[in-house]
Amino acid sequence: MAVIGIDLGTSTSEIAVYKDGKVIVIPNDKGNRITPSYVGISTDGEMIFGEDAKSQYLGRPQDTVREFKRLMGTDESVKLGGREYRPEEVSALLLGYLKGCAEEYLKETIEEAVITVPANFDDNQRQATMLAAKIAGLKCERIINEPTAAAMAFGIKNMDKDMRVLVYDFGGGTLDVTVLKMFEGILDVETSYGDTKLGGKDFDEKMMNIITRKVYEKNGVNLDRNNLIVLSKLKEAAERAKIDLSFVNETTVTLENIVLNGKLVNTQINITRREFEDEVMDLVEKSGVVIDKALKDKGLTYEDIDFVLMVGGTTRIPVVRNYVKNKLNKNIRTEINPDEAVCMGAAIQAAIKAGVISEENSLVITDVCPFNLGTSCVTEVNGMEVAGILSTIIERNSTVPITRSQIYTTAIDYQTEMNIDIYQTLDNNCIWAKDATLIGQFMLDNIPARPKGEEAIKIEYSYDINGNIKAVAEVLSTGHRRQIEIKRAINMQDVVQNEVAAVLDNYKECNLYKKYKMTIEGAEKRLNTLGESEIKKELMRLLNELKQYIIQDDEDMANEIEGEIIDLLFDID
Repeated sequence: MAVIGIDLGTSTSEIAVYKDGKVIVIPNDKGNRITPSYVGISTDGEMIFGEDAKSQYLGRPQDTVREFKRLMGTDESVKLGGREYRPEEVSALLLGYLKGCAEEYLKETIEEAVITVPANFDDNQRQATMLAAKIAGLKCERIINEPTAAAMAFGIKNMDKDMRVLVYDFGGGTLDVTVLKMFEGILDVETSYGDTKLGGKDFDEKMMNIITRKVYEKNGVNLDRNNLIVLSKLKEAAERAKIDLSFVNETTVTLENIVLNGKLVNTQINITRREFEDEVMDLVEKSGVVIDKALKDKGLTYEDIDFVLMVGGTTRIPVVRNYVKNKLNKNIRTEINPDEAVCMGAAIQAAIKAGVISEENSLVITDVCPFNLGTSCVTEVNGMEVAGILSTIIERNSTVPITRSQIYTTAIDYQTEMNIDIYQTLDNNCIWAKDATLIGQFMLDNIPARPKGEEAIKIEYSYDINGNIKAVAEVLSTGHRRQIEIKRAINMQDVVQNEVAAVLDNYKECNLYKKYKMTIEGAEKRLNTLGESEIKKELMRLLNELKQYIIQDDEDMANEIEGEIIDLLFDID
């Protein structure tokens, strides 16, 4: 059974598989290798994805969502078809669509994937990605950083090379800069830094500003960005103009059927590449700061870099490419499609994991912990005790897997309990724990009651290659221990079930629902009688898949899954 690689991007998403000794980028159901990251509800009440949803966005923005990757790991929601969705719910719907495209292309069931994320996604964002995969019916034991995936796509063809590569990954929503050493088939990640709030969509926003200004200069009226229809047309025009100016020096922007001065009109303006470059130069230079930060963290200089590998659609913009080339004075490697490099690397990692690529012929990857991991403590400053200071235990860019520990003492007399907080931050200079992100906490009890400072507590953190964090606290005088594990493979089964139910709730409104209603109701009744077991998990998975195919109006796959459900129910009885 194939394991696929998925690049779940802000602007576009791609899927790939390693088959017959090569990576194949899998087309979607429209025959395209690149799928716009759009999800919508059609006028018939059905879920639509990719090109169909993007086409609908201009006329029905209230029933279409995009750029939801930027909200992953937050409490924010998006509105689609009159109801609120969490970002991971919408991501799950898109993943389910991509999964279906892969199954149609490969003519087999897909149950597992390696999914990529920006290198500097925090733990909440990574867990949200894992949850989305779970909801979509995908087993995802491995998440790989996007720049590392791109380097794998390049490295698999250059295993005999010995060089240091800077991967400049500028996508639709994020920027990552990663430096790797390549030698003897090993990819050694040395340093990584990024900005999860800087991407091609910010360039679109700049283009929207240009268009708005020029429309005002021509018509004396500001475009109403509070009008969803106007905003969607403005965004679409900005994206198209940005792409055009990567190939021509001037482009014409046409806005059709927009309201100006109370009238429905068409208006045209011209924009030059120079105007666009002047507008976005601050964003381009901001990316240079990220480059410098990544190099500085490892004590590297421009001269230490052998070449630059550019990844992500934003690197197609000439001013971006030229800026990086001139800044580093290095060759830019372009032999890998910047839109497909990440999913290709994910497919290679998936093949290695599945044993399709033998260990003798595969790349060995050493990655780094992308954050500083620490705890809150009391520290003496100028003779005064100050609480809430962040004490770093594992430093950012440490090679993983890694285990590190620090010794602390009790902070008050006769203290018998200690609350252990786990924080993460990108900021090497972070002083206060409150300025970092709290990702977990637990209580260490049974500390012998003695004067403060007389009981020593060892706090040990471990970070593995899959991003799982383990924290152990030990009273050194007695050996008493408590621990917590923070896993990307989310153990919140109840939350997962609730999210699945919420995402798939509208399957009852789809055309195929009546055909499979009795099977679903019977299986759900049987589900309630089962205790926690592998059979229950399998039945839940099949039910979720059936609902996904009902939403996607895929009768052939729905029939196949229904047959599996019926067979399983007979086995249970």
